[in-house]
Amino acid sequence: MLNTMTRTALLLTLAVSITACGFHLRGNIPLDEGIKNMFVLAPEGTFKDQLERIVSKAGAEVAGARSAADVVLNVSNASVKRTVGTLDERGKANSYNLVFSVTYSLDGLDGEKVRKVTSLTESRRYNFDPERVVESEAEEAELLESMEEEASLRIVRQLSTITGYQPGKPRESGDNNPGK
Repeated sequence: MLNTMTRTALLLTLAVSITACGFHLRGNIPLDEGIKNMFVLAPEGTFKDQLERIVSKAGAEVAGARSAADVVLNVSNASVKRTVGTLDERGKANSYNLVFSVTYSLDGLDGEKVRKVTSLTESRRYNFDPERVVESEAEEAELLESMEEEASLRIVRQLSTITGYQPGKPRESGDNNPGK
């Protein structure tokens, strides 16, 4: 009896403390109806796949052809740079910095910039042990995947600020849209 009461009290205290700190599960990031029919123009690879998956989870329809979309998510750059972070006493690298850079814009089919050209970066550092090269390479691959996912989520969060876009309609010059 005491054991059950203690567990219940502990669970109740944990639930109250989690909700009191503002914790909540990441929900769906809604996109405006005007940009939900989207073609993703990006370098082929894991980042494009990740971006298309996250855009789809946000409720967008990823068009198979540019002409079938209302807007084009144009990723002009998606690159990774690895630099030496620190050296050991022999001058050998014992950590590396990874920087993933993305430059994108959201364009209407008529060439209008719905979202201006925007750049973002994600960076991570990892330790390198020359005795464990395979593990270090696996860690680098996991970090890169994590950075690609985080960059994709940031892009979708930024696109979610676009409101009131209507494909094929010219925008008012006084439009107070944060996407411009």
